[in-house]
Amino acid sequence: MDHRYRNALSKLRKKLVIMAELEELLNAEWDRFVENARPAEAGPLSLPPERRLPLSSVALFAQLEEVREDWRALTSDMSADELSRFINGAWTLKELLAHVASWAHEFRHEVETVFRGGELDYAIPFVMTVMGPNAWNEKEVQARHERSFEEIVQEFDQETARLQELLFEMSEHDLYGLSEFPLAPSGDPKARWKGPSAVIIHGKCAHDRHHLAQIRKKLAAWRS
Repeated sequence: MDHRYRNALSKLRKKLVIMAELEELLNAEWDRFVENARPAEAGPLSLPPERRLPLSSVALFAQLEEVREDWRALTSDMSADELSRFINGAWTLKELLAHVASWAHEFRHEVETVFRGGELDYAIPFVMTVMGPNAWNEKEVQARHERSFEEIVQEFDQETARLQELLFEMSEHDLYGLSEFPLAPSGDPKARWKGPSAVIIHGKCAHDRHHLAQIRKKLAAWRS
């Protein structure tokens, strides 16, 4: 077998392994978001207490503050070497932080756009296709490739703070009224998720906590 052909085949196999790993991570991430969002179908306040999510404005503000504090504490002690190391098969630690920051921006944008009466005329299909979250996430991470670590840290903090500020302006109707968001669980861009902004904010915090726990575990392993 030609040497160049073997090298190309080896690179292709590695790429397929990385894509499979990323697919598994993203599908698990979406499953968690959908699980959190299910109560919205019946209306968060019409469910029995044991099935309700912590969706009051006070609870949501507290969750946002919790992830901000966790983010600050975790990112305050990261070395350049750690930031350049691969935390999974696809992304370095810095790139994973960019992923978390990109969703902080996206969730804030969605909630604020709906609150201000604007339209969200795009979809983010959550199936592993060419148009799925793999492509969307990678595009957002690459858009932040030239940003410094400090800029990425600041983006997350500022976007999360802006969500907190919005909570002071939003009425119960704003928080719990049903709206159409870009997320498309079935993979069909025309079948976008409908639910309250409160669940989007709660989902943002769940997404943050998931990745911050991943990062904390990996840092502990690297430093042991």
